[in-house]
Amino acid sequence: MFRSLCAACAALFITFPAAADEAVLSLTRATLLALESQPLLAAQSAAVAATRESAVSAAQLPDPVLSGGLTDLTVGTPNRFSFTNESDTQFIVGVKQQFYGGNKRELRGARFDREADRLEAERSEQTRMITRETGLLWLEAWKAQRAQGQVRDSIAQASLQVEAAQIAFTAGRATQAEVLAARVSLEMLNDQLANLHQMEWHARNQLRRWIGAAADQPLAATLPDWPTPDAAQLNARLESHPHVLAQSAAVEVANAALELSRADYSPDFSVMAGYGYRPNFANYASLTFEVGLPFFAAQRQDRGVAAALRQKEQAAQLREDWLRQHRAEIALNIGDWQRLRERLARYDNTILPQAQQRLDSALAAYGAGASTLMMVLDARRSLLDIRLQKLDLELDSAKHQVTLAYFNHEAPGSPGDAP
Repeated sequence: MFRSLCAACAALFITFPAAADEAVLSLTRATLLALESQPLLAAQSAAVAATRESAVSAAQLPDPVLSGGLTDLTVGTPNRFSFTNESDTQFIVGVKQQFYGGNKRELRGARFDREADRLEAERSEQTRMITRETGLLWLEAWKAQRAQGQVRDSIAQASLQVEAAQIAFTAGRATQAEVLAARVSLEMLNDQLANLHQMEWHARNQLRRWIGAAADQPLAATLPDWPTPDAAQLNARLESHPHVLAQSAAVEVANAALELSRADYSPDFSVMAGYGYRPNFANYASLTFEVGLPFFAAQRQDRGVAAALRQKEQAAQLREDWLRQHRAEIALNIGDWQRLRERLARYDNTILPQAQQRLDSALAAYGAGASTLMMVLDARRSLLDIRLQKLDLELDSAKHQVTLAYFNHEAPGSPGDAP
């Protein structure tokens, strides 16, 4: 069941099947790797198992108590320290068993069971959290890798521009300042590429926390083709989200603690059976009972019940707070995603074409001797900046989709990666 849950969480990033390529680290493959042999999930599973065991233990009676000793040994008469001359002197042995009042045993076990349910829900939430964090880190590395490709293209063009400027300077058609400007522009691009290498290394290093050495593999070039987010559907599923279920389970834990506090009005009692051995006299058998007397209920049991009620109220209010927070997160991410799609369309339809036209015009004018090299360099730099800005928008848009997938527990469509 848990493996199928992991697969379903990873499938939140996928849309249609493609051939598996172990040499390429896609977003989906990264999330699947993060859920395999994950220490955090293994630790949570151990916590669940431990709590289930504690539930069985807590529902049992306390261990019997074996007692023994010597009583009524004479110390102040001529017969002092004699085991046989006084009839009251005896060796005793007994067994004492304590019993809980009311249904405390069942309630103690039920409280641990509810705690185990809470830990189970937290494990499911951790699965989604790991999927989300892995996806976000993968996207950071992907963006840095894509940006490097664009900067390398600019470096290749800038290198040609330096050579052309040097030739023009030799022929007397360019100034030394223009040659230096071209060289500085090239070096700035090289520095920008080095910075992107560093950004990619940081993202991959953080990704190793989830997927180990696989973080060093080449990244897939494309992103999944996510569906359009459905706010109504995501909000409708919030009640069954593991984070909310965990807090609902916390309410049940508090409720079990409340019932246990109410059961404290029923006093515990114990029974002890004993046997007394007297060497020269008849032996004795004894049976005694002990029972707690809740004379101070106003300061003990009443206070305990009042505290448990407040804890239950706290858990319920925290659950409501999480619901509100998650609804706000869904609205924020969907709203931002929609605005980012509009901005990306503007880049594709207007900004990028015009920036390219500006560079083409500057190159044509410079070739005809009607413009300066500085105008070409400025136009080329502007085009690169615009392309990188668009890439930032693509990254932000993808991050919103990954974040929204955290709230979506059903895989949209057939699993697979974009080729």
